Amino acid sequence: MGIRGVLGNQPYHTSGQIRSGFGAPPIECKSVYEADPTAVIRKEADGIVAKSYYTEEEALWNQYMKQYRDSLKIVDGKLEVNGDPRNVLLGKVSGEELEQYRLKLEQEGIGDEIDWRGVEADFKKMDVNLDNAGHLNTKIDYIASRYAVLKDRIEKNYSGDEKEQQLSRLNEIMDSAKKTIVDSYSDSVGNFYEEYGYSGAKAELSESLSKGIDQRISQYEDHLQKSESYAGLGDTTAKWLQQDDGYMAARLREDMAAYGGRSAQIEETGYTLQDLEAAGGYAAECRERLDNQGTFWSDNEQRMGLDLAVQGMKTDYLTKQGNLSATMQSLLQDTFQNYKDKYVDLLEQMLKEKAAHFNTPMKTSVDRQEIAAVYEYTMNQYRQSEDILDAFTKGAKRAQSIFESNFSDRAGAPGSYSAKYEWDNFFEQSQYTGIAKDNTMYEEYRKSISRFIQSLESDDNKKIHLLFNSSGDYELNLFA
Repeated sequence: MGIRGVLGNQPYHTSGQIRSGFGAPPIECKSVYEADPTAVIRKEADGIVAKSYYTEEEALWNQYMKQYRDSLKIVDGKLEVNGDPRNVLLGKVSGEELEQYRLKLEQEGIGDEIDWRGVEADFKKMDVNLDNAGHLNTKIDYIASRYAVLKDRIEKNYSGDEKEQQLSRLNEIMDSAKKTIVDSYSDSVGNFYEEYGYSGAKAELSESLSKGIDQRISQYEDHLQKSESYAGLGDTTAKWLQQDDGYMAARLREDMAAYGGRSAQIEETGYTLQDLEAAGGYAAECRERLDNQGTFWSDNEQRMGLDLAVQGMKTDYLTKQGNLSATMQSLLQDTFQNYKDKYVDLLEQMLKEKAAHFNTPMKTSVDRQEIAAVYEYTMNQYRQSEDILDAFTKGAKRAQSIFESNFSDRAGAPGSYSAKYEWDNFFEQSQYTGIAKDNTMYEEYRKSISRFIQSLESDDNKKIHLLFNSSGDYELNLFA
């Protein structure tokens, strides 16, 4: 457990907010029609698939706007309209007009012919990177359920050569989307674990992801054929909605989730899809923490030891309570050991670079023994109780005590007085500030720890909020 060199062991009409998981801040949904009018999934402002419920209202908007999709395009990030101006009036179309269009659909339907243009568009932009790895299963569930619905429709409505041609086209689209997911995940998440000491991680993660996608597709295909409740939708769902494969895929996802099918993964060697999503979110949190060090006082050794201990406890708790495979548990634990070393190395590098720009003496290194003293003490408290908050509280008090005992020897050193002010007010807010008492540094840590634990105690479909960056470096955190 030692640190190297340290002693011690809307789609269209939506205007609300959606949350990307793993502690990311809320992101505003687009309230204008996106470049791809055939899309049938909600997208965040950066194009990441975030929600895929696809309600009846969204299906109505989707079909309504398909009338005008040839006149819409985005150039240099701006919407350009040719032809009917109602394309840019989204959200301003009257309810009466939409209701009339709904009645038309109910009378005429939208036809059983597959809208391949729409399918191809919806299966694009499936890249996985450290910004959206927390939505890996959202993407996989989307393409797998849509594939299952489309395949079932083709097999029921076509025959002979035409059937083979339709299936071939569907498989080509699916193979392309799958390749995008696997390759991009490997190049982002896989690269992170290779960098932090796990040789061969890219190949292992890619192989498991490819198998996992195939397995998820089979699960949806099987559920579609066996589920009486999904089949019963034909008795209660308008014909035009049954012809909308995006809408039926959303209902299939809901139906399978209701029967626990999403989490019923086949036990195989390698990593599960839940493993892979957790690994992506964990890598993203570590990378962000490494890239955003030291906003306030993270060059204070006691504070660094406390921060690293919080991350260490969250890592351990995740491996034990996150329903992860033993292989993934080992990967995360091993990665954290290398992460700790890199964190301190990069901080010292940053201190040296900053000091070079000043004529006055600046701090250029940290005492790794002091970091280890707080880290090991806090981790030992956690190992005894397995209570993160209790161990953190005891660790913070020990860190404060060590800092106070060392302060007289360091008074006047760069940053020493600001660090003393922070430690003096760590548990109780200063009377000279106007900030509410619940914004003490201790309270910020407590919130991040509590929210992390709650995210693991919820159902399998909720995102895990590690919140590595939501402790002491960032004082103005808002928690949902």
